[in-house]
Amino acid sequence: MKTIVPSLRSALAASVLSSALAAPAFAQTSSDVEALREQIRLLDQKLRILERNIELKDETAAAEAKKTPVVTAGPSGFILTSADKKYSLRVRANLQADGRFYTEEKGQNVDTPDAFVLRRIRPSFEGVAAEKFSFRLMFDLANNQVQLLDACASYKHADYLNVLVGKAKSPFDLERLVSQTNLLFIERSYPTLLGPNRDTGVQLFGDVLAGRLSYQAAFLDGASDGASVETEPGGNDGKDAVFRLFTHPFKTQEDSFLKGLGLGFAYSTGTREVGAGLPRAYTSNALVSFFQYNANVRPDGDQTRFSPQAYFHKGPFGILASYTVSNQDLINTATVLPGSIRRDLTTRAWAVTTNYVLTGEDTGYSTNPKPANDFNFANGTWGAWEVAARVSQLTVDKDAFTGAGTGIFANRNTQAERIDSYSLGVNWYLNRNVKASFNFEHSSFSEAAGSTASFEDENAILTRVQLSF
Repeated sequence: MKTIVPSLRSALAASVLSSALAAPAFAQTSSDVEALREQIRLLDQKLRILERNIELKDETAAAEAKKTPVVTAGPSGFILTSADKKYSLRVRANLQADGRFYTEEKGQNVDTPDAFVLRRIRPSFEGVAAEKFSFRLMFDLANNQVQLLDACASYKHADYLNVLVGKAKSPFDLERLVSQTNLLFIERSYPTLLGPNRDTGVQLFGDVLAGRLSYQAAFLDGASDGASVETEPGGNDGKDAVFRLFTHPFKTQEDSFLKGLGLGFAYSTGTREVGAGLPRAYTSNALVSFFQYNANVRPDGDQTRFSPQAYFHKGPFGILASYTVSNQDLINTATVLPGSIRRDLTTRAWAVTTNYVLTGEDTGYSTNPKPANDFNFANGTWGAWEVAARVSQLTVDKDAFTGAGTGIFANRNTQAERIDSYSLGVNWYLNRNVKASFNFEHSSFSEAAGSTASFEDENAILTRVQLSF
C-alpha cells in the first residue's frame, strides 16, 4: 500500500501537466499555469495525508497482531499460543475401546469372560510459561473413576539440563516410556511389569554430544513392580534412585545404515517397608493374572532393578528388545508361621518385538507411522497398514514356591512359575488420529517344582479402536 500512493501522486501530477501542456498556446497564460501548479500542490498534499493515514492503520494492525493469541487445531490437538510464542496451552484427548475374547484359558478353574471395555479415556493439558517453564496434567476417566496420572512441571535450562518435579513416568522401562497411543501391541509386555510405572519426585534429564547421548536421573517416592506410587496405600518411607542412559551413536550420520540404532541401560535402587502394600499381580499379555504372592507377603527391605534395552529402525522396519531383572526383599507376616520369614527373591522378564509397515511409511520408537494417504473409501485410499510380532517371557524366583504347605510366599498349585508368550498384531492407521488394532496372544505356563496343577495354554484375541489427538 505504501508504494501505491507515491505512484498515484506521480500519475496525477503527470496527468495534470500533460493536460496543461496539451492545451492551445493561447490558453497558456501565466495565471493558468499557476492555477495548474496550485492544483497539483493541493492534490499532492491530499495524497500525502492519505498515505500517512494508511501507514498509521498498518502500524496499528501490526501492533494488534503482536498482542493477539493464535489458535490452531490439528492432529496434535488444540493449541492456544501467545503472539510472542512464549506462552501456550495444548488440549489433547485419547479414547480406547477394546474387545477381549478368550478361546482357551489358564487352568486352575479360571473363567475370564469375553468383554468390551473402555480401556482408557484420557484428557490432557500441556502448557509453556515464559518460554522456559512447562507443565503437564493428564487424567484417566475409565472405569467410572477419575484418576490423576501426570501432574508435573519442568524447567529447561538448556538441551543438556532440564528439571522435572511432580508425578510422571519413572525413567526406567523402554516400552513404558512410549505413549500408550503409539504402542505396537495393545498391551505392553513383561519387562514393563517389573519396572516402576508413575512416581512422584524430582528428575534431571538432558541430551549431550549433539543428541547422541541422553541421560535421566531421578529421586522418587518408590513404586512397586509395574505399579504407580499411589497404589501403595500404606506409604513408603524409603525412596528410589533411578538412572538411565541411552545413546544414538550414529544419530548425526545422515547416510549411515545404523542411524536409527538406540542402546540403553536403566538401574534403580531403593527400600520398601512392610506398609508399602502387597506386590502387584503379574498378568499375561491378555491381562489374565498368572502369579500373585500370598496374602500376607509384603515388601520389607532393599529392591534393585536393572534393564539393558535397545531398538533399531530403518524406513518401515523396526525392532525393540529389553530385559529386566527385579530383586526384592520380601517378608511373610502370617501369625501362623513360626516368626516372620524373609526371602530375597528375583524376577526376570524379557521381550523382543519387531514390526513392518506394509504401505512403506517410516516407523519409529515412539511415533506411529503417518499415512501417506488417509483412509477415504470414496477415493480408494486406505491409510497405513502395519504388522508386528513379539516373543516374551517372565520367570518368578523358584524360592517363592518353597516351604511348608503349598509354599510360604506363593501357592505352587495355583500360581505359575513362568509364562512364555507369542504375539501377532495388525495395526491400521486410518489417519494420524484414528487407529484400529488386532492382536492374537498365545501363552504357555510352567509349573513350579512339586506343583500338582497342570496349567493349560491361553489363547486370546484383543481388539482396539483408538481415537486420539
